[in-house]
Amino acid sequence: ADFQCPHCKDAQANVDKLAADFPKARFVFQNFPLPQHPAAAGASAYGICVTKQGGSTAFFSFAAAVFDGQDGLASADGATLTLNSAVTKAGLDPVAIAACAKTPATIAAVEASVKLSQDLKITQTPTLLINGRQVPATAPYDTVKQIILYQAKLDGVVAQ
Repeated sequence: ADFQCPHCKDAQANVDKLAADFPKARFVFQNFPLPQHPAAAGASAYGICVTKQGGSTAFFSFAAAVFDGQDGLASADGATLTLNSAVTKAGLDPVAIAACAKTPATIAAVEASVKLSQDLKITQTPTLLINGRQVPATAPYDTVKQIILYQAKLDGVVAQ
């Protein structure tokens, strides 16, 4: 996903419902900041640092807050305010996260996520993969849920 992508923001509602309906599922967020979204790479770097310092729960809280405040990413000052607010909502220190986001290791992690997307021939955001199979991330919720239930049955997994 790309934090500045409006379609990714829309798809987040499905992901939130999936997390509630499938509490044992493992959700992996991969950053794919698109070049036409100038604040997306910085938001991705913040997200990586939030995960490092606060874990998955903090990351998903941060992501929800960034998507909720997505309009703020339209300007440099707005992006800083939006990202710092999202970090605070995740329970972490915005100054520490901002410092982490500028490190070469964090920038390399964002680049590695983009490369993974490219290697998988992903060309757009949002993209949702269920057990390695690409499904339409913006499909109606019931459709995505049925795909997951079907895949779980094929895999011999109890889905709920």
